[in-house]
Amino acid sequence: MKRISSLLFILAFSTQAFGLSLEEYNTQVDKINSTIKDEQMRLLIKQELAKEIAKSLSKQKVDIKEVEEAPGEKVEQESPKTVESTQVVAPELLIEKDNFKVQLGISAIASTLDFYGASLNLIGNELSISGVKKVDNHKFRLGLGIRSLKADTITLENGVEYDILKKVDYSGAGVNLSYTYMVRSGFGVGAYMAFNYGETDLCEVDYCYNLDTTISDLGARFDFNLAAWNPYLTIGYSLYNIDGHEFDAATAYLGLLNFEF
Repeated sequence: MKRISSLLFILAFSTQAFGLSLEEYNTQVDKINSTIKDEQMRLLIKQELAKEIAKSLSKQKVDIKEVEEAPGEKVEQESPKTVESTQVVAPELLIEKDNFKVQLGISAIASTLDFYGASLNLIGNELSISGVKKVDNHKFRLGLGIRSLKADTITLENGVEYDILKKVDYSGAGVNLSYTYMVRSGFGVGAYMAFNYGETDLCEVDYCYNLDTTISDLGARFDFNLAAWNPYLTIGYSLYNIDGHEFDAATAYLGLLNFEF
C-alpha cells in the first residue's frame, strides 16, 4: 500500500514538473523530504522528478529552436562590412623632354641682285653647322655658316643675258637663326634670318678690288623631315652692302644635304 501511494505521489509530481523553475523545484524537494519518510522512496521520487524536468527543458529548447528557424522571423546578423581603402593614383604627367640636336648641311644658294637696273645673278653654296632645340612641335636653330658666291651672268633691263667679263666673287662667314613649326611629323613652316660678313672680289684683267661686304637675309622657311634627313627650302629678301653701296636681292636656299644628329 505504501508503494502504491508513493507511485501515485510520483505521478502527481510528474504532472506538475513541466515548466518548473529552479525555485519551484527546490520547494517540491522540500515537500518530498517532509512527506515521505522512506529514504529510498524519496530518492526514487527525486530521480523521477529530475527526469521530468529534464524532459521539460528539452521540449522548451526544441520549441525555441523552431521559433528561431521559422520563416520570416529569422534575424540575420550582418557581419561588419570591410571597408576597402581605395588608393587614388595621380596620373603621371607625360612631359616630353626637350630634344637638342646638331644640324650639319650644305645649301645651294641662288641670289638675284638688283645692280643699277640690271639683274646680277649670283650662285654659290653655304656650309653650316647649327644647334637645334626642339620643344614639342617647335624647332629653334642657331648656327654658323661659311658662304661662297660668284656671279656668272648679268641680265639687262631688256631681258638680254650676258656673261660676266669681270670676276665677281664673294666669300664670308656669318650667323643664322631660324624657327620652324612642324605642322606634321614630316613637314613644317617657319622663318629665318642671317647675317654674313666678308669680301667681294671685283677683278679686271690685271687688277682685283677687295670690297667689304655684308649680306643680311630674311624670309620664309619650309622644312621636310625624313628620319635624320632634313631638307629645306627658303625664299626671302637680302640686302647687300658692298663698300657702302646697298643693293636689294631676292635669295633662295635649297638644303638638300642637310642632316640632324
